[in-house]
Amino acid sequence: MPDDPAPVLTVHLRTVPEAAVVAAEGDLDLGTAPVLRSGARAALAGEPGALIVDLGGVTFCGSAGLQVIAEVVAAAEAAGLPFAVVAAGRPVLRALQITQLDETLALHRTIDGARAWIRERAA
Repeated sequence: MPDDPAPVLTVHLRTVPEAAVVAAEGDLDLGTAPVLRSGARAALAGEPGALIVDLGGVTFCGSAGLQVIAEVVAAAEAAGLPFAVVAAGRPVLRALQITQLDETLALHRTIDGARAWIRERAA
């Protein structure tokens, strides 16, 4: 029986007028959480005006992924940056709800919603 392939997570960085966006796709678990951590750190190093982490393409979110999200929240707060998470899929939403992280961060279903929230904060 062949071994299951290792989980894969890809992270893409881009900027929109309101923020740096870190978009992740794939499984977010112990083996792949460092990929998201690295992407978020790279985005923060660019000193953006705000940060959006887009987890819309995440198909699984384990405790290590939640830990990275909590780390990014703390880093954004320390830098005084607005921080939003985009998630619409059940794997991420359920993990955020179970841990009650959904109550402590700005959670949006779309990038446009997160961008609008950032614009409102700046006004």
